[in-house]
Amino acid sequence: MSEKKEKAYRLLEANNLLNQIMFRYMLEGHSASEEGRLAWLTSGFPVEIPLAMSLGVVYPEQYGAVVGSQKMGPQVCAFAENIGYSPELCSYARSSIGSVLKPEESPLEGLPKPQALLAGNNICGTVMKWYDAVSQLTGAPVFLLDTPPIDDVQGDHHKEYVKAGLERLITFISDHFDVELQDDRLREVADNSTRAIALWTEILQSCKAKPSPLNCADRFLAMAPVVSQRGTEYILEYYETLLKEVRERVSNGLGAIMDEKVRLLWDNIPPWFNIFRFFNSLAKRGVVFPADTYTHAWSGSFDSPDILNAIVSLYSNVYLNKGIDAKIDKMCELIMDYDLDGFVLFSVRSCKRYSLGQMVSKEIVMERTGVPGVIIEGDMVDSRLFNEAQVQTRIDALLEMIV
Repeated sequence: MSEKKEKAYRLLEANNLLNQIMFRYMLEGHSASEEGRLAWLTSGFPVEIPLAMSLGVVYPEQYGAVVGSQKMGPQVCAFAENIGYSPELCSYARSSIGSVLKPEESPLEGLPKPQALLAGNNICGTVMKWYDAVSQLTGAPVFLLDTPPIDDVQGDHHKEYVKAGLERLITFISDHFDVELQDDRLREVADNSTRAIALWTEILQSCKAKPSPLNCADRFLAMAPVVSQRGTEYILEYYETLLKEVRERVSNGLGAIMDEKVRLLWDNIPPWFNIFRFFNSLAKRGVVFPADTYTHAWSGSFDSPDILNAIVSLYSNVYLNKGIDAKIDKMCELIMDYDLDGFVLFSVRSCKRYSLGQMVSKEIVMERTGVPGVIIEGDMVDSRLFNEAQVQTRIDALLEMIV
């Protein structure tokens, strides 16, 4: 009888609590829809305002990750393609539209029906037409919060413009759902968000330790509540529990993988359909990813007397609402701060905004940091666009330069 092989990575005990939280999140979405108070939000939308106004919220991007992880991306995306949507369209959008068209053939029978669609273009321009398409299918009205891109410092006129958009948002929710925004409730929600973000930031920074207590796949899963449920009090227990486990790993010299040899940076959304196979196969070779640009994007604080101004600043300055210089600066900062040996840029076919400029970024980051990098290609949901053999060849070439 052969001995059972030890895994190359360590499981997190906090994942049990994470599963409970995400199950609660799913149930709350369905309940809110049945009560006529559910909004779909884009991932960069200021969730604190709808939460403070007693709306339930769900995120189609997170649903896209579910579609990908269940390896149903090609099937659900095809539902949208069959009525004329281009395969070049974002796979989050295609899977979202496809699941609305055929919920009975989609994971979890799709997302619960929305009563409003709240979109922010700080992370993506596709959301405008995407949510218009969903609106036509569901009858839910669309509200767009416009946050113009920032090249340098956010000007006063820019802040005033975005704040006016927040005020229109409050009026829209108030009129459509017959609710009022209470200042004390908004402060409570903002304080919960600030606490969650602070815990999340400390968890990320703990990965500077050697060996790193978390790998990329760990953080990609653990980020879900701080994106979709920030502002709620019950997610704080999860992040406190996760932080405690991470600290214990650091204190005991335990890494996310068993034998850390190479530390890399990851840029962009992961391939959800292949996330464990990809990162765990590299873990067997001693490769860990202590930092990535995606999970580090969820940062900031609402610790300000004027919460609306704090919301303006935080949501206008998100990673994808800035120019390529800010992206390059962030990657160089992470490489240096986390003492990384190289970096992987995932050129995501669907996410043009995130992937734009990676060829130039790669050369500049290599020049500034002195570490090698590689670009691999694929998609986050649609596995038809991911060539595993080609990706493996490029990763092998990168590791040959490091080891």
